Amino acid sequence: MKLKSISAILISIGVSFIYSYLLNSQFHKISPQWWHSLILFTGLFAAITLISFIKTDVKTFTGILLATGAIKLLLAMVVIFIYSFTLKGGFFAFFLHFIGHYVLFTVFEIRYLLQLIKTKQNEN
Repeated sequence: MKLKSISAILISIGVSFIYSYLLNSQFHKISPQWWHSLILFTGLFAAITLISFIKTDVKTFTGILLATGAIKLLLAMVVIFIYSFTLKGGFFAFFLHFIGHYVLFTVFEIRYLLQLIKTKQNEN
């Protein structure tokens, strides 16, 4: 299961990198700070993955995952709020990168965690 978590993180990073590359080169939505959101979501995904290795029953595990998802959303909104005041010029381009990374990481995170919940159900 640890190999699946590492591969899920690496796939998320790769797809997000390609997304940002396309935004920067093809659509000319250039944001020099795009890698900030990539690092943020990589760290959050890694933290959620580490939390997922806690030995609990399925009901408690699901509650922990719901709480981490809510915290992740709140943190994302706080970061957007802070960047809206600090970036005067290129906020829209940063916002496109940030939301794209959020969605891509969330999709791969949910995909990984659903597999993990199924294996925890089979163990119990």
